[in-house]
Order: sequence, then C-alpha cells, then structure tokens
Amino acid sequence: KDQLVGTEVYGTPSGDHGDKAWTVRYDTMDYDEFMFSTGDCLKWLIAKKTSVFGWYSNAQRDIEKSSSSDRPYKARWYRRANN
Repeated sequence: KDQLVGTEVYGTPSGDHGDKAWTVRYDTMDYDEFMFSTGDCLKWLIAKKTSVFGWYSNAQRDIEKSSSSDRPYKARWYRRANN
C-alpha cells in the first residue's frame, strides 16, 4: 500500500502463522534488509534494501537467502510505480 516506505500500519502483528496481513510502521527505524514471506511462512526471502528499492521490470535482483537457498543468488523481479 505504501510502496515499501514504511508509513502504513494495519492489521495485528501475529507472528509467523497469522491468517491476516499486517504491518508496522518502520519509516523511522534503521534497517537494511527486507524479509518477504507467504502467509504460512513456507516460502520466504531476505533481500538488502538496496536490492529492493528502485523501479524495475524483469530485472536481476540480489537475494541474500530464501526458503529455497541458504546462499545468495539473483532472481528476476518486478517493482513498478503505482502498483
């Protein structure tokens, strides 16, 4: 909803097995990585903030670690403005 800038707050933080989407405000926090996951946390990935930010389409982006690999690798990502 906020294009990953960290200003949106919704839902109730519910740990790794919640059944509803949620987020906390983080725009004033010091962080350098994002973790994205499916709702059941079976699939997830960790990427540096520098790999996530920017606008790109079908671009190779660095992934630090994921549910399918504990080693860094690249994958094609999309991050489009106004989506």
